[in-house]
Amino acid sequence: MAADSALLLGLVEEFVLGQQDRKAVDTATELKAGQFTILQLVEALGLHLTSSQPQTRARGVQLLSSVLQECHGDLTEREVEVLIVFYENRLKDHYVITPHVIQGLKALVSLKLSNLCHVVTLIDSFSHPTELKGLGADFVFGFVQSVDGERDPRNLLLAFRIAGKIVREGYDLGKFTEELFEVTSCYFPIDFSPPPNDPHGITQEELVLALRAVLTGTPRFAEFLLPLIIEKLDSDVQSAKVDSLQTLTACASVYEHKELAQFLPGLWASLRREVFQTASERVESAGLAAVGSLTACLSRSVLNSDSEDSLNVFLELVLKDCQHHLCEPDLKLVWPSAKLLQATSTASYRASHRVAAAVLPSLIEQYNSRTQVSHTIQLGRSIIVNVGVCLTFLTDVYLIEPFPLLFPEPMAQGDSATQSQEHSQQAVRQRCVAALAAVSSRPSLVQESTPVLLQVLTSAHTGMCHCHRLFCHRLASRAVSLFLDGDVSFLPENAFPSQIQLLKVRFQCDSRSQSQMVCLLMGCVCWLPRTVEVPQMDRLLLELEELSCTSDHPLSYTSAAKCYAGLVNKSPAGEMLKRISTELDSASSPVRTQAFTLLLWVSKALLLRYHPLSTALTDKLFSLLSDPELGSLAADGFSLLMSDSQDVLNRGSHADVRIMYRQRFFTENSAKLVEGFNAAVQEKKSGYLKALSHIVNNLPRQVQLTELPALLPLLLEALSCPDQGVQVSTLSCLQPVLLDPPSTLITQLEVLVGRTLALTTSPTMKVRIASLRCIHALSRFPEHEVRLWVLRALAAPLDDHKRVVRSEAAVARNEWFLLGSPGGR
Repeated sequence: MAADSALLLGLVEEFVLGQQDRKAVDTATELKAGQFTILQLVEALGLHLTSSQPQTRARGVQLLSSVLQECHGDLTEREVEVLIVFYENRLKDHYVITPHVIQGLKALVSLKLSNLCHVVTLIDSFSHPTELKGLGADFVFGFVQSVDGERDPRNLLLAFRIAGKIVREGYDLGKFTEELFEVTSCYFPIDFSPPPNDPHGITQEELVLALRAVLTGTPRFAEFLLPLIIEKLDSDVQSAKVDSLQTLTACASVYEHKELAQFLPGLWASLRREVFQTASERVESAGLAAVGSLTACLSRSVLNSDSEDSLNVFLELVLKDCQHHLCEPDLKLVWPSAKLLQATSTASYRASHRVAAAVLPSLIEQYNSRTQVSHTIQLGRSIIVNVGVCLTFLTDVYLIEPFPLLFPEPMAQGDSATQSQEHSQQAVRQRCVAALAAVSSRPSLVQESTPVLLQVLTSAHTGMCHCHRLFCHRLASRAVSLFLDGDVSFLPENAFPSQIQLLKVRFQCDSRSQSQMVCLLMGCVCWLPRTVEVPQMDRLLLELEELSCTSDHPLSYTSAAKCYAGLVNKSPAGEMLKRISTELDSASSPVRTQAFTLLLWVSKALLLRYHPLSTALTDKLFSLLSDPELGSLAADGFSLLMSDSQDVLNRGSHADVRIMYRQRFFTENSAKLVEGFNAAVQEKKSGYLKALSHIVNNLPRQVQLTELPALLPLLLEALSCPDQGVQVSTLSCLQPVLLDPPSTLITQLEVLVGRTLALTTSPTMKVRIASLRCIHALSRFPEHEVRLWVLRALAAPLDDHKRVVRSEAAVARNEWFLLGSPGGR
């Protein structure tokens, strides 16, 4: 029926201009009666929607949205498409129109949309997800209705992607949390084989990954998903088992201990079964990965004072079922038990210590006791092999402790042990050395494994050395000979092939592999006591300097620089810097980065021992803060200069480390830093600010409090520096000082609050967290005229998309809010 244009225009005019709200109901009634279409209503509103007055435009949108709410009939696809575009454009209009736009969108999603593409358009056409979040749980309910019963794989893939977006971006699920889970999880695990010559190209893997992203996207699904995974692991279908295990692994990156705690016994029972009993390597691998991810998740959870340590609960389950298998004569369950223990141990530092304390003593006891049982040779041999297998497998986690115990001195000629026992012991030792040689290819383990390997070489030839000093001297001589000349003549004829292969590899590979021998050298000579003389010192320093300034391999030239610095710290330093300075001063030199690395480590070596030459080197570092190529590296280098080193130049490695060297460095150089900052052009000032923040951040707190008044202008400047590393370092430095502020800081309250609040909306999460902690600390200041300003500004981080940021914001806001309460401070 043709629309009565005059009647429609009259209804619109009365509503928009006459404030007749009842007209919306009349208009909806006539729309349902077929007097006009929704698009004709939009057309009739045209002049009002283009009015220069925001209130008039708002009334026009309000009428359209009210009509949509009253009209419960299905719209055509064309009408839906037009309305979506219309509302998308209105969201960019004046803020008074936004509530009515949200009202219209809510009406749209309440309809039974005939095509999921409309839902996709509704989500993806908006630039900000928060525009749809305002629809609340009604949007989720509309989506659940649209998806329910879907079978077409094209639509399912769309549905999974939409659901993933809903759970990841924090839409309000309301009371429809379980409904959303049920409407998607009914397809889990995916069993889909595309038909031959499928033109759409949808694969099972695409559907699996899209559904997994939904199910693991929020911890709110945990109470439903974990029982489902336990149930599906009983399936006889291998792909279903693998999918379930991989989904469980993905959960661990989202969940915390409180989501997992009640399901740990059931999960462990299923995981144990899949590793112990499966005949599929794929299922076993997925099961071990799930065990590791669960352990890692439980390890990083933050516990309350009254909460149970779920990591210990889980490890008790693992140890109870695995530990006793390691020493049984039957090899059947040794390997799976060792693999499960390795999966838990490599997941976290805490787990490795817990498992090591439980497992290693019993293994070593079994090894030492059974090797002497002559009347049960076969049983003894089986147990020895089992223990060796376990220790070999666990080498990655427990590198040092078991291996010296597995290398006892050779048996005396008069020993009553049989030849068979000796052969078994030799076989176990061989496997252990082979495992140690294998893991020694990792740079992070070379320093730990080298002393053990050389100890084995020594004991294999002459027996264990009882004189520590003589042994250290021999160790230094052999390590230096290996590095300088490739001399392996000291290897005994009866040395294991794995030992010879490990140490000869340096001479059989290319120059890069040869240069990496410096890692072994550093692990030997840089940890020697200062009383041990290193042979061929002058030549060794020249070779290390050459390698550090010419190699293009970062691990090689950095290790060479560290080794050089470690030696220089313990011995008198002569003319060693001519070449370094030349390389740094040459703007075109291709090895300036390498030369800078050497300069930095030598500066640290001399600074630690109060060597007079350290002043010249640190002055060189200050001058590099303005260098266009090395300025950023130089600024970060002050963090290395002032912090403790783990591998060399520490008291554990017998380095010459004087007390209060940090305070002395700051006293001698703070003025130079301030002068350099004042003299630098604007674009170079950030380097000085970064260096300052690193230096101050490593000073003892009492020194910070003493020196802060003089440095406060620069620290405030650092808070405005665009470099986010400078911001984090400066905030970390200020936060502990703000807890007990000196008077100088109290007078700068408004400036501190302003600059810190500006960083609470930084794009970097670490900056936001550090700034909120400073805002929290600022609530301790005695003057609080800025209280309302702070409370208003903290509204934004309370809605941050990161939970940890929201938590810090809530804590800070509560402290500031309490300042105005009768019982507040």
